Amino acid sequence: MMIELSTFGIYLIKFFQVVVMNCIRPTNWDACSKPEEWLIPELIYGWKLKTGEIVPYQTEKDYLNKREE
Repeated sequence: MMIELSTFGIYLIKFFQVVVMNCIRPTNWDACSKPEEWLIPELIYGWKLKTGEIVPYQTEKDYLNKREE
């Protein structure tokens, strides 16, 4: 339980450092507008990676296997 809380805390800190700190700059406002277009899909993708529903680079691996056939 403590490891999960620690991991969540690290994710939260890194999210703040990367996303929030970059989105407060006026030059990045256009890229950061409409978070439902970029944040929600990435959170869903990250959850699928964490739960093992998908594996990293699976689409690339599938593409390469398809080309070999």
